[in-house]
Amino acid sequence: MNLILLIATLVALLCGPLLYAILKTRPRLTRYMDGFVLVSVTGLVLIEVVPEAYGQIGLWSLLYVGLGLLGPTLLENLLAHARRGMHIAALVLALIGLVLHSFGDGVALSPAGGQANAALGAAVAIHSIPVGLLVWWLMAPVFGPLLPACAIAAMCVGTVGGYVTGIELGGLDAHAWACVQAFIAGTLLHVAFGRPHSHAGPH
Repeated sequence: MNLILLIATLVALLCGPLLYAILKTRPRLTRYMDGFVLVSVTGLVLIEVVPEAYGQIGLWSLLYVGLGLLGPTLLENLLAHARRGMHIAALVLALIGLVLHSFGDGVALSPAGGQANAALGAAVAIHSIPVGLLVWWLMAPVFGPLLPACAIAAMCVGTVGGYVTGIELGGLDAHAWACVQAFIAGTLLHVAFGRPHSHAGPH
């Protein structure tokens, strides 16, 4: 099951260019995709992941969820900054952050010594659909197709790396995994509710 979710996540990231080509000419489809991601990711995270993390680490889980919610905002600001002013430093930092985010997604997808949360893995796979789209939507109109293609490829590598490393880190105790899951849950909720591609526009 974990390997299937990993493959689904990679496919979702790689579909970014295709989704961009479809949605920029059919904006009505964007609303349907937004609704699907919002309901699916939010339901999985709030019903399954957050309560389980809360049961393990209590109120600390809310702190980690909050950190996950705020982290992607910085990445989006860096990408938007680089997009407006062609600032290489901001772009590099944003790309590093995206790869690290993908690495965390890979950890969440891994069997992790039997402690992985199936609902969290499913949410990761689903939320990768708008993530791949967002990278292409923000970068391709300004930098051309090569740079966003490299970014998505690096994110795929980061996801696989997290998956492999997560298996090796399977010896972590339940409290440590609860912290990781709560943080990733926050990043997923950010993508679900923020949906920045819906107002980024291709121009």
